[in-house]
Amino acid sequence: MKKIVKIIFVLLLVVFSFFYTDKIMKVVNKKDPLMVTLKEKIDDYKVESVNAIITDTTIIPGIKGKEVDLDKSYEKMKLEGVFREESIVFKDIYPEDTLSSNKNKYIIRGNPSKNEVSLLYIVDSRSDLEKVRKLKNISLFVNTNYLSIEITNELRNNEIYSYGNNGVYSEDNIRKSTNIINRLANNKIIYCLVRKEDDNVLNICQKAGMSTIIPTIQGDYLEVKKNLSPGSIILLSSLNNYDIIIRYINSKGYQIIGLSELLKE
Repeated sequence: MKKIVKIIFVLLLVVFSFFYTDKIMKVVNKKDPLMVTLKEKIDDYKVESVNAIITDTTIIPGIKGKEVDLDKSYEKMKLEGVFREESIVFKDIYPEDTLSSNKNKYIIRGNPSKNEVSLLYIVDSRSDLEKVRKLKNISLFVNTNYLSIEITNELRNNEIYSYGNNGVYSEDNIRKSTNIINRLANNKIIYCLVRKEDDNVLNICQKAGMSTIIPTIQGDYLEVKKNLSPGSIILLSSLNNYDIIIRYINSKGYQIIGLSELLKE
């Protein structure tokens, strides 16, 4: 019995020692000139997040902010022995409302604070495949009936998503698309696409953990020229004027990026 008591006493002593040492180190660190400097500058590097824009049925993503991770920044700079801006470690500040918490709403564009847009195209035939295979920075929605391992491999230089069966989504075709795309493509299948509000699709895709998109612009060159604006999601009806559309978008100072990048918070 005495041996057990002795062991317990030693263990308590070790725990208390660690606790006490940790407390002492925290007090010492607070007075370290490096920590003092970090605390003085912490607000200079903070970037506030931008909240999403939400209506009854739609959402436009916000933008995450950032703030200094005080402890990690101190640990890194302590090893170097000097304050260096390049050594600051940041942590993300997410908006109060995010896309992941609002999958019951339609995404209608990227955040308009950036001069970025995305191009989408629906692939459902071999002729489409030949057209898009060499194109860059265009996100592709592929009909499930046409989707295969071979097609996915040929298109994997672009982001690939499912268009269901001509825009009609079901648990079965989402499951098939997920199995192929998530395994072989360079992106995950996280978006459904509709041309107008369709609550049946919205509910099915939400149940599958996916967000649903309604393009900002649908059509060809004339529609793009008339309606182009920051954050536009552009569903091209054909690729006949693809080069002209690209030149026009670039001439207006917009960068064309993948859909997932455009909708990143």
